[in-house]
Amino acid sequence: MNPFVLRLRKLIRPIGIATVICSSLTGLLANLSEIPSDSIDPIIERIDSLVQKNLDSVGLDRNPPVSDAVFARRIYLDIAGRIPTYDELSRFLHSKGEDKRSALIDDLLESEGYVSSFYNYWADVLRVKSRGRRTIMVSYQDWIKDNLRQNLPYDQFVKEMITSEGYVWDDPAVGYYLRDAGMPLDNMSNTAQVFLGTRMQCAQCHDHPFDKRTQKEYYHMAAYTFGLQAQLPYGKVPISQDFQKIQRALFQKSLSEGHSKAEARKMSQPSNSQRRVVRDLIQPMTAQAAETERPLRLPDDYQYKNAKPKQKISPETPFGERAVVGKNDDPREVYADWMVSAENPRFAKVIANRLWKKAMGIGLIEPVDNLTDDTVPSNPELMDYLESVMIESDFDMKRYLRIVFNTRTYQSEVSSSAPEPDEIYYVQGPLLRRMTAEQMWDSLLTLAVVDLDERTGVEPQLMRARNGERQMKERVDRLEKLDTPTIYGLVQHLTDMENRFIEYEKSYRKNLSNASTDKERSELRKDYRESRSKKNQATEILLAKINGEDTSEMTQAFYSMGNGGMSAGLAAGNDEGAEDYKAMRRDPRWRGMPVSMVRASEVISPAPAGHFLRQFGQSDREIIESSTSEASITQALRLLNGEAIGWLMRPNSALNESIRNANSRSKKVDIIFQSFFSRSPTPRERELIGSQLQEYSGNKGYKQILSALINTQEFRFIQ
Repeated sequence: MNPFVLRLRKLIRPIGIATVICSSLTGLLANLSEIPSDSIDPIIERIDSLVQKNLDSVGLDRNPPVSDAVFARRIYLDIAGRIPTYDELSRFLHSKGEDKRSALIDDLLESEGYVSSFYNYWADVLRVKSRGRRTIMVSYQDWIKDNLRQNLPYDQFVKEMITSEGYVWDDPAVGYYLRDAGMPLDNMSNTAQVFLGTRMQCAQCHDHPFDKRTQKEYYHMAAYTFGLQAQLPYGKVPISQDFQKIQRALFQKSLSEGHSKAEARKMSQPSNSQRRVVRDLIQPMTAQAAETERPLRLPDDYQYKNAKPKQKISPETPFGERAVVGKNDDPREVYADWMVSAENPRFAKVIANRLWKKAMGIGLIEPVDNLTDDTVPSNPELMDYLESVMIESDFDMKRYLRIVFNTRTYQSEVSSSAPEPDEIYYVQGPLLRRMTAEQMWDSLLTLAVVDLDERTGVEPQLMRARNGERQMKERVDRLEKLDTPTIYGLVQHLTDMENRFIEYEKSYRKNLSNASTDKERSELRKDYRESRSKKNQATEILLAKINGEDTSEMTQAFYSMGNGGMSAGLAAGNDEGAEDYKAMRRDPRWRGMPVSMVRASEVISPAPAGHFLRQFGQSDREIIESSTSEASITQALRLLNGEAIGWLMRPNSALNESIRNANSRSKKVDIIFQSFFSRSPTPRERELIGSQLQEYSGNKGYKQILSALINTQEFRFIQ
């Protein structure tokens, strides 16, 4: 590493606890019922008093309050998911308002940054994927963002997911079930863990070894949602069932004409090509969750005396009030009402604890999703109070966060040492935390991209997924307008095209195996993808024609596919985001910037392997909250040699725009440090940077300074 980088990294002041004295808060109220509905101040005071009471009981002092500069950087990262820009920081620091911290919290909670940041959080918790099994679920992602934007109460947010069904474009919340298509029992386990903080996975196969949950209770719980089948089998799609009737009729007709059963069966069976056509044609119709009458039974090897193997199981709750399903009741409606009820002993507690951890870095109950009957919070009185605040707030997550972020507890300096797993943390202040992958990515982009939050809907992979979901919807809409004989005739026509495509596939595989260079193989694969796309587009044109639609634009797009790169390809697909994509590429603010330079919430979920987000710990969306903020050699190499420095060196980067009009080197250094750390440089840092710029004039010295700052611990951590 460059010696200058090493020296400056060591010099950048270490993260720790400064010494600032503040007066204690007074006027605490004891009961939530006494709080005026339009004021959160007494709630804030009550929370701080309960924290202080716990600290006093063990002889600990609260951490000193943070400066405005530290607060600004922390609150931007915790709410908006990124560091503040130089202009945002300057406006806040120069504000003279007495309540400027509260005002900033309010502004950020109403910003698009909040939507982006908290979408990232829920995407990790809910294991959100843009593409599922035989389906695409971008509408589900948009639904989560819209609900955050509109501040849908948390209980309604959960209830809409639990009671959803149908296609994801009609009821986007059904993405919650489609995410676990074919795994209804696993879905129930995930539901209990995420929303009730109860891990029941072990009880799927046997009584829980460390909790009171039994295998029978597990199946009783799963019975509420087991009737919903996420992802229909091909044979359950009505069109497929109608085709089976046609084939049976053809079989009977052949028998009546004197053919043997073997001959009749052979004559009525569809060819392999026809099977492929039917499968491809109706595949979008399988991408739905539909209610069925299938019962849930205990497994064949059930071994306990309280029931028998294969016994039918009825819905029952494992704790709290009973949720009885009446004769005319929808089991999932009953289940959802029970789950989100204020009387449920775990629902409000879990979300109150989750959001407390989101702000403070550690929950009052850890882990946040492993509550048992024996669980004791680190501060029981505070946990009970936070739960009551959540309920009295009608599960308004923004109001709850507004309260927590305004506390003296949150606005204290961080504790740099995390407690051991068996130790109690008494919340002297938030814990020191490393940025998440999404915060790191979005913060680097904040330094690189002007008006970052305006670059939405243009990331190519997510655009393709959105376009694919739209095409699935159009396919279903067109098929549902046609009667079975018409569709059967279409299948016969498409079978001829499929036979030709199968011959092409044979030739493609042969040529691919014989290819001698990577370039040749790449060209063959590209040609295959384009041929497959044209086949699919031809199917859509035929469907549209049968429905009486004007297909002139579709036909024109068909002949232009494969020409003109990404923009032409999107336009050819009639993608609704194509114009936004082209406008973004023409925007002078972002001239020459790759379309991949968008916020983490705008990247396909999960990000592709090898992406910056994945290297810095974004999860693969397979396990609940499996992201990590652990450091690695790969991350260090990526920051030293990756794309970030190039972004910041661009003439139109946000950082360069900020320093463009600075009238002195000293002012430029101030702007750079405030942009990275929300503080001015120390005298020694100025001296070191000055000597570096004197030795390496021009871009080389500037580049080395930026590289050093990006690689400091101070930049990567949330103080």
